[in-house]
Amino acid sequence: MNKTVAFVFILCLVGALVIPAASAPVKSTINSPSASAQPLKPTVPDSPGASDEDHGRVSSFRATLEENGFIVTNGQMTPVNPIVDLLDSGLGDSANGNNAGQTYKVLMVPISPFIEENPFEGGFTIFRLRPDEAVVYLGPTPPPCDYFSFTVFLWVRHKESLIPKGDWMFAAVNDPLNSALIKTQGNGTPFRKQTIVIFTADRGVYERVAALAQEAGYPKSMINPYVIPSGLLNLGVFPETPLADSFTILMRTANFVSRAEGDHYLSDDYYARVWRVTPEEALTLDPFPTPEQRVRTWKSESELYPDLYNGLERLEKAILAQTPHVQYESYDSIRWFADSREVLEETDPSSPLYHKFVAGEASDTPYLRTSLSGEAANFTLGNDDMMVVYGVNHAATGLATYSNFGVYGDWVTSSCEDNPWQYVFGCGDRSWNGVASMTNHDFTGSAEEYIPGDPMAPYLYAVKVLRQPPQDKHDKYFVVVPTANSDHPCESPSYCINLTDPIIIGYRAYLNPATGSGADYDDIIHDRAIWFRVRE
Repeated sequence: MNKTVAFVFILCLVGALVIPAASAPVKSTINSPSASAQPLKPTVPDSPGASDEDHGRVSSFRATLEENGFIVTNGQMTPVNPIVDLLDSGLGDSANGNNAGQTYKVLMVPISPFIEENPFEGGFTIFRLRPDEAVVYLGPTPPPCDYFSFTVFLWVRHKESLIPKGDWMFAAVNDPLNSALIKTQGNGTPFRKQTIVIFTADRGVYERVAALAQEAGYPKSMINPYVIPSGLLNLGVFPETPLADSFTILMRTANFVSRAEGDHYLSDDYYARVWRVTPEEALTLDPFPTPEQRVRTWKSESELYPDLYNGLERLEKAILAQTPHVQYESYDSIRWFADSREVLEETDPSSPLYHKFVAGEASDTPYLRTSLSGEAANFTLGNDDMMVVYGVNHAATGLATYSNFGVYGDWVTSSCEDNPWQYVFGCGDRSWNGVASMTNHDFTGSAEEYIPGDPMAPYLYAVKVLRQPPQDKHDKYFVVVPTANSDHPCESPSYCINLTDPIIIGYRAYLNPATGSGADYDDIIHDRAIWFRVRE
């Protein structure tokens, strides 16, 4: 994280997120942005999806909003790296189970024009929201990839907090708006298309903003509501509502068809508009009701492929028979994170779900992790150890657009009891730094190495997790867990997992195309792993 963003994070906490009675707020030097306010930087000419028509509509839309009683302030989008920007920066104690190899972008939402707080040019990654405000995303969707989505997360909750600075929850406030469901301009796939997403808690605000977008030339068919459920949240801005929830809006992407095109999209912070839209005068509220969660249940993998479970058993036996070893231990998998909605709905402080940290859990995938006898469990991986990760290729069975596994550290850096103020965000959480992974694009066909010709082999996978590449140069189904040493320095400290550090394997299966959501936990056959000591 650069120094500016880090400073913003810190001041976000001390200036707006902690109980503010300890110090008086600083008067903003910009309380009413002018109607002529410009984007942070001119739009890059070759930004994906940009056109003269788009530029003209943007100007018209903004002018129409301002003519109809809204203040429009500029934000932007920027990549975010959970390992570097949170864990290694010292801002947080967890990388939130980051999906290694996949890139995130965050909407940097500017502060409210009416709060007495230092403004920060370029917006804010963490923000609060009045019940009558909206955040608008206006721009292109990503280029072709397996998956993308927008999700609003509750970042920190202060009301009836468990610790003085507030509870880091990182819980999705609603289902993601994903590539299977998003409305865009034009027919065909949802990629490289113009779209508008209006994030708001108020139905009246949404209808007014959407109507003004249409007046500016945008068809209704490309406008998406993202409901922020006020009934589950504490909305408001500082200092009017000092203990209001804070939020972040994340874009997830995965597996671009063209890496070069994907990199261009992700590195360009100026292809899209991010606006905070605030009524000049407070509106009569008409809040959206809390949306029902999407139905995730469809068909089980065992129903679709009756011999699949038996095939998995055959694969397990073959792995054990074909792997020279002196010791082994078999790991199953269980649910990794609690459900965000259940956490948001829990009001009993004695419940384990109350204000629970869920590390960015969202409903577009099940999240599994290694376990022993039904309990969460980790392992260590020495130079003479190997983990074989195996299971069902959920993309091959049709229950996911893509699936993968990742390797994560599983230590606690600092407990809340030791020093709850050590980090700006979080205490007592697991590191969950994803340092290596493999998707179905790379592990498809791997089960054939163990059970060649088996009719279920195309629907299964088996991959080695090691400290060094295997001696067999023909073995392509492996991932290496990096260890910090003079020969292999890490990009940053938490990109490595040392030999004695606890490790878990995390599993995902993103976006069942039949439901537009993640597969139900009961519909998939859970992934497995076997730890081997290959020599004394």
